[in-house]
Amino acid sequence: MMSFGDGPVRDRVPVDGTDAKAKTEFRRVLIAVADTSQVENAVELARRTGASEARVLHLNPREIAGGRRFTLETESAAAEVVEAAVFELRMAGIASSGLVSHALVGRVAQAIVAGAIEWGADLIVLGSPGRGEFATRLFGSVTLRVLEHAPCPVLVASPPGQGRLHGVTESVASVAGPANLSATAAR
Repeated sequence: MMSFGDGPVRDRVPVDGTDAKAKTEFRRVLIAVADTSQVENAVELARRTGASEARVLHLNPREIAGGRRFTLETESAAAEVVEAAVFELRMAGIASSGLVSHALVGRVAQAIVAGAIEWGADLIVLGSPGRGEFATRLFGSVTLRVLEHAPCPVLVASPPGQGRLHGVTESVASVAGPANLSATAAR
Protein backbone atom coordinates (compact mmCIF):
# COMPACT_ATOMS: atom_id res chain seq x y z
CA MET A 1 0.00 0.00 0.00
CA MET A 2 1.35 3.43 -0.98
CA SER A 3 0.21 6.76 0.36
CA PHE A 4 0.62 10.20 -1.20
CA GLY A 5 0.20 13.75 0.00
CA ASP A 6 -0.70 15.45 3.21
CA GLY A 7 -2.59 13.83 6.00
CA PRO A 8 -6.25 14.66 6.48
CA VAL A 9 -7.35 18.23 6.98
CA ARG A 10 -9.52 18.43 10.07
CA ASP A 11 -11.02 21.91 9.96
CA ARG A 12 -11.20 24.31 7.08
CA VAL A 13 -12.82 27.70 7.37
CA PRO A 14 -13.77 29.58 4.19
CA VAL A 15 -12.00 32.89 3.61
CA ASP A 16 -15.28 34.79 3.58
CA GLY A 17 -15.87 33.90 7.26
CA THR A 18 -19.04 31.88 6.72
CA ASP A 19 -19.70 28.62 8.47
CA ALA A 20 -17.87 25.81 6.62
CA LYS A 21 -20.53 23.22 7.48
CA ALA A 22 -23.31 25.37 6.09
CA LYS A 23 -21.50 25.72 2.75
CA THR A 24 -20.15 22.21 2.27
CA GLU A 25 -22.30 19.15 2.69
CA PHE A 26 -19.59 16.83 1.44
CA ARG A 27 -16.44 17.76 3.29
CA ARG A 28 -14.66 14.43 2.76
CA VAL A 29 -14.83 12.91 -0.71
CA LEU A 30 -13.29 9.59 -1.69
CA ILE A 31 -12.38 9.57 -5.37
CA ALA A 32 -11.83 6.12 -6.86
CA VAL A 33 -10.13 6.15 -10.26
CA ALA A 34 -8.86 3.27 -12.37
CA ASP A 35 -6.62 5.25 -14.74
CA THR A 36 -5.52 8.76 -15.68
CA SER A 37 -8.29 9.13 -18.29
CA GLN A 38 -10.81 9.29 -15.43
CA VAL A 39 -9.02 11.93 -13.38
CA GLU A 40 -10.29 15.13 -15.02
CA ASN A 41 -14.01 14.35 -14.79
CA ALA A 42 -13.77 12.83 -11.31
CA VAL A 43 -11.91 15.88 -9.99
CA GLU A 44 -14.48 18.19 -11.59
CA LEU A 45 -17.29 16.33 -9.83
CA ALA A 46 -15.49 16.67 -6.48
CA ARG A 47 -14.92 20.37 -7.10
CA ARG A 48 -18.57 20.99 -7.95
CA THR A 49 -19.78 19.36 -4.74
CA GLY A 50 -17.79 21.88 -2.71
CA ALA A 51 -15.49 19.26 -1.19
CA SER A 52 -12.86 20.61 1.17
CA GLU A 53 -10.90 17.37 1.44
CA ALA A 54 -10.42 14.46 -0.92
CA ARG A 55 -8.68 11.12 -0.88
CA VAL A 56 -7.81 9.50 -4.17
CA LEU A 57 -8.02 5.72 -4.14
CA HIS A 58 -6.50 3.67 -6.91
CA LEU A 59 -6.82 -0.08 -6.66
CA ASN A 60 -4.12 -2.11 -8.34
CA PRO A 61 -6.04 -5.30 -9.13
CA ARG A 62 -4.51 -8.70 -8.46
CA GLU A 63 -5.24 -11.94 -10.20
CA ILE A 64 -4.74 -15.36 -8.60
CA ALA A 65 -3.17 -18.00 -10.81
CA GLY A 66 -1.56 -21.21 -9.65
CA GLY A 67 -1.96 -20.21 -6.02
CA ARG A 68 0.07 -17.01 -6.55
CA ARG A 69 -1.12 -13.40 -6.77
CA PHE A 70 -0.08 -11.25 -9.69
CA THR A 71 -0.65 -7.51 -9.98
CA LEU A 72 -2.11 -6.36 -13.27
CA GLU A 73 -0.30 -3.02 -13.20
CA THR A 74 3.20 -1.89 -12.21
CA GLU A 75 3.60 0.06 -8.96
CA SER A 76 4.90 3.08 -10.89
CA ALA A 77 1.87 3.10 -13.20
CA ALA A 78 -0.46 2.90 -10.20
CA ALA A 79 1.41 5.73 -8.46
CA GLU A 80 1.13 7.88 -11.60
CA VAL A 81 -2.66 7.67 -11.52
CA VAL A 82 -2.81 8.80 -7.89
CA GLU A 83 -0.21 11.54 -8.31
CA ALA A 84 -2.09 12.97 -11.31
CA ALA A 85 -5.37 13.07 -9.41
CA VAL A 86 -3.84 14.57 -6.25
CA PHE A 87 -2.14 17.25 -8.36
CA GLU A 88 -5.41 18.16 -10.13
CA LEU A 89 -7.30 18.31 -6.84
CA ARG A 90 -4.72 20.60 -5.29
CA MET A 91 -4.84 22.82 -8.37
CA ALA A 92 -8.61 23.02 -7.81
CA GLY A 93 -7.99 24.15 -4.22
CA ILE A 94 -9.02 20.90 -2.54
CA ALA A 95 -6.78 19.46 0.16
CA SER A 96 -5.97 15.96 -0.97
CA SER A 97 -4.05 12.80 -0.37
CA GLY A 98 -3.85 9.57 -2.30
CA LEU A 99 -3.55 5.88 -1.75
CA VAL A 100 -2.62 2.93 -3.94
CA SER A 101 -3.96 -0.32 -2.59
CA HIS A 102 -4.47 -3.84 -3.89
CA ALA A 103 -7.70 -5.69 -4.46
CA LEU A 104 -8.45 -9.02 -6.02
CA VAL A 105 -10.18 -8.87 -9.38
CA GLY A 106 -13.86 -9.19 -8.54
CA ARG A 107 -13.42 -7.51 -5.14
CA VAL A 108 -12.77 -3.94 -6.30
CA ALA A 109 -16.21 -2.62 -5.31
CA GLN A 110 -15.86 -4.04 -1.80
CA ALA A 111 -12.44 -2.38 -1.47
CA ILE A 112 -13.87 1.00 -2.52
CA VAL A 113 -16.74 0.74 -0.03
CA ALA A 114 -14.34 -0.38 2.72
CA GLY A 115 -12.04 2.55 1.91
CA ALA A 116 -14.95 5.01 2.18
CA ILE A 117 -16.04 3.57 5.51
CA GLU A 118 -12.51 3.47 6.93
CA TRP A 119 -11.75 7.06 5.89
CA GLY A 120 -15.19 8.41 6.88
CA ALA A 121 -16.12 9.72 3.44
CA ASP A 122 -19.23 11.86 3.04
CA LEU A 123 -19.35 11.12 -0.71
CA ILE A 124 -17.80 8.67 -3.16
CA VAL A 125 -16.87 9.86 -6.65
CA LEU A 126 -16.18 7.09 -9.14
CA GLY A 127 -14.30 7.36 -12.39
CA SER A 128 -16.32 6.46 -15.46
CA PRO A 129 -17.41 2.84 -15.82
CA GLY A 130 -14.78 0.84 -17.68
CA ARG A 131 -16.92 -1.87 -19.23
CA GLY A 132 -19.37 -1.67 -22.07
CA GLU A 133 -22.95 -2.83 -21.72
CA PHE A 134 -22.27 -6.39 -22.92
CA ALA A 135 -19.31 -6.95 -20.56
CA THR A 136 -21.29 -5.45 -17.69
CA ARG A 137 -24.10 -7.92 -18.27
CA LEU A 138 -21.63 -10.78 -18.42
CA PHE A 139 -19.31 -9.89 -15.53
CA GLY A 140 -21.21 -7.35 -13.44
CA SER A 141 -20.36 -3.76 -12.69
CA VAL A 142 -18.08 -2.27 -10.06
CA THR A 143 -20.16 0.91 -10.22
CA LEU A 144 -23.42 -0.91 -9.52
CA ARG A 145 -21.88 -2.88 -6.65
CA VAL A 146 -20.54 0.32 -5.08
CA LEU A 147 -23.96 1.98 -5.47
CA GLU A 148 -25.62 -0.99 -3.75
CA HIS A 149 -23.29 -1.07 -0.75
CA ALA A 150 -22.00 2.49 -0.32
CA PRO A 151 -22.37 4.05 3.13
CA CYS A 152 -22.84 7.51 1.54
CA PRO A 153 -23.98 9.11 -1.75
CA VAL A 154 -22.12 8.16 -4.94
CA LEU A 155 -21.45 10.26 -8.04
CA VAL A 156 -20.16 8.67 -11.24
CA ALA A 157 -18.07 10.62 -13.77
CA SER A 158 -18.95 10.32 -17.43
CA PRO A 159 -16.64 8.51 -19.82
CA PRO A 160 -13.74 10.58 -21.17
CA GLY A 161 -14.19 12.05 -24.61
CA GLN A 162 -17.77 13.16 -24.15
CA GLY A 163 -18.21 16.86 -24.79
CA ARG A 164 -19.37 17.63 -21.28
CA LEU A 165 -19.78 15.95 -17.94
CA HIS A 166 -22.75 13.65 -18.51
CA GLY A 167 -25.60 14.93 -16.40
CA VAL A 168 -23.20 16.30 -13.80
CA THR A 169 -25.17 19.48 -13.16
CA GLU A 170 -28.34 17.58 -12.41
CA SER A 171 -26.55 14.88 -10.41
CA VAL A 172 -24.61 17.30 -8.25
CA ALA A 173 -27.63 19.57 -7.81
CA SER A 174 -29.76 16.70 -6.58
CA VAL A 175 -27.11 15.55 -4.12
CA ALA A 176 -25.41 18.78 -3.05
CA GLY A 177 -28.16 21.33 -3.58
CA PRO A 178 -28.06 24.15 -6.14
CA ALA A 179 -26.28 26.57 -3.76
CA ASN A 180 -23.06 24.53 -4.02
CA LEU A 181 -22.86 24.65 -7.80
CA SER A 182 -20.57 27.19 -9.38
CA ALA A 183 -21.47 29.38 -12.33
CA THR A 184 -19.50 27.08 -14.61
CA ALA A 185 -21.77 24.12 -13.88
CA ALA A 186 -24.08 24.95 -16.76
CA ARG A 187 -21.55 24.21 -19.52
